[in-house]
Amino acid sequence: MLETNSTSITPGSLPNGYQEVLYYRLNKPIRVTVLQILSIPLFVVFGLMFLNVAIGLGKLPSHVQIRLTGIILLVIGTLLTLFLHELTHGVVMRMFGAKPHYGVLWKQAMFYATTPRYAYRRNDYLLITLAPLSILSILVILGMWFMQGTLWVALLAICGTINASGAIGDLWIAIIVLRYAPTAYVMDERDGVRVFLQNPEVR
Repeated sequence: MLETNSTSITPGSLPNGYQEVLYYRLNKPIRVTVLQILSIPLFVVFGLMFLNVAIGLGKLPSHVQIRLTGIILLVIGTLLTLFLHELTHGVVMRMFGAKPHYGVLWKQAMFYATTPRYAYRRNDYLLITLAPLSILSILVILGMWFMQGTLWVALLAICGTINASGAIGDLWIAIIVLRYAPTAYVMDERDGVRVFLQNPEVR
């Protein structure tokens, strides 16, 4: 159990008297399986949403021909989306004074941006967790508007869907963190989160 006795509060440190009440690992096999299953309906829901935006706002052409160039762009777009997702986490982490580290959990095929042992207030951590879903979705919609009537709209719709459905882990963590009071502190780990409370109750 981690605990702090420091009386000074500097960015990333825990206030005096806070103790760890939860270490939630997201990379356990059963949890990875559940998240993968849940990402399927999310993919459908967000896919339909971005498709409607692509047709309405983006004026998506009615006839889209799939060529080798399109497939290559789709692969590149998918990889870029995964990169930007974690980079967005990292940028918001830096806004709160942290220095993020990036990597991949190859066994679970999970990318991550993390700041071990850096404590965030609960609401600040929620902003970090939900940033890629909200910010990148907005950017995708704006991109569709700027590129109306082009095939780039279709690529943006696919990338937006991949990003949104891939945020299932972020949404899951947000739900876990929301179980605790706004006074809680959260530390991000590459495989999950640690939650700290003052005078914690058993949960």
